[in-house]
Amino acid sequence: MVEVPEVQAREPERTEIGSLSLPPVLADEPQESPEQAELNPDELQADQAYALPDTPEPSYSSVAKHIEDTLLGLLEDLSLPERHRPQAEAMRERLAHGLNWYELLPILDDLAVLMLAITDSGQHEFEAYLKQLNDRLEAFQGHLQVASDGHADSRSAARELDTQIREQVDGLQTSMQDAADLDSLKHVLESHLEGLLGTMDEHRHQRDQREQEVAARLKGLAERVANMEQEAQGYREHLEVQRQKALIDPLTGLPNRAAWSERLEQEVNAWHQRGNNLSLAMLDLDHFKRINDGYGHLAGDKVLKIIATVLRKRLRPNDFIARFGGEEFVLLMPNSSLSDALAVGETLRAAIQACPFHFKGEPVTITVSMGMAQFQPGERSDLALKRADEALYRAKAAGRNQVQAA
Repeated sequence: MVEVPEVQAREPERTEIGSLSLPPVLADEPQESPEQAELNPDELQADQAYALPDTPEPSYSSVAKHIEDTLLGLLEDLSLPERHRPQAEAMRERLAHGLNWYELLPILDDLAVLMLAITDSGQHEFEAYLKQLNDRLEAFQGHLQVASDGHADSRSAARELDTQIREQVDGLQTSMQDAADLDSLKHVLESHLEGLLGTMDEHRHQRDQREQEVAARLKGLAERVANMEQEAQGYREHLEVQRQKALIDPLTGLPNRAAWSERLEQEVNAWHQRGNNLSLAMLDLDHFKRINDGYGHLAGDKVLKIIATVLRKRLRPNDFIARFGGEEFVLLMPNSSLSDALAVGETLRAAIQACPFHFKGEPVTITVSMGMAQFQPGERSDLALKRADEALYRAKAAGRNQVQAA
């Protein structure tokens, strides 16, 4: 049973989570300890950051505003098609007026229906986009065919011009041979030259017309391609934003299990190619259930957030940490041997143990157990993870708050 120390009492001993029981609700406000009185404002703020909430589990009325703000934030984050906006606006109005406890379940049901509808709508919109893209590609192919036909027409016109010139030259030669005098020859030459010039002018006119048509088609094609690229880039960016949101754990801000699987596959492939060392670790907070039972779920959430920050700040640039589920985390360490991984693990273990958590002035020690494994030649990732998990259980069985190697 954790009790608040009286003023002038002996130095409070650090409370181990393993022996923790639910603290009693006190009638009077706890007095500020001498140690707290001596802290400067910066130190007091840092001390409060590790203070576990000492309030009982909140009633619905005390968390209603937080729930409403969270649901409003979720509605703001949704990419709403035009036809679903009235439904979302109606939900915003309901939330803005406040919710009674009995209204929470219906609005959650409505939100779930809306999200499913948006997902289905997004699927239909994407299918429509693909159909539109296919239509544009067909039009694009048609333009190319027309341009190809124009090129063929140009070659055909060139051959026709060559034939006409040859015919005119042959006719000129024949007429020259048949000419009886100089005036007749002059007349024949003028006539044939006019015919040649007319043929050339007609060909040039047809060629210019074809080139203008081809230039217009190419300009149209370039504009269509630019529009298609812009739309495709917009879809890629939207999908990437949604993908990134889906890879983050909302409580701790760390990558989630899906992000872990993605990164693990990348690093294992790189390990197979380069042959460098690769290690991983399983981390589990000790007696976390007793934290929730003894101090409440709000305290448990705060512990997870702070632990996540501590882990993130102390990792090396290439290390990757993710929340695996509950109070369990996973750590991937590229280019790290088992001895390197154990050193990293010991640093993290000590940092977590040193976190100055406290409850109503009573220090509370929170610890973590870890299992480390280095990938063996040809080993699958699931087998390496299983060995790390077995090492974690050995660390738990050996007394917790320690790092064990597989």
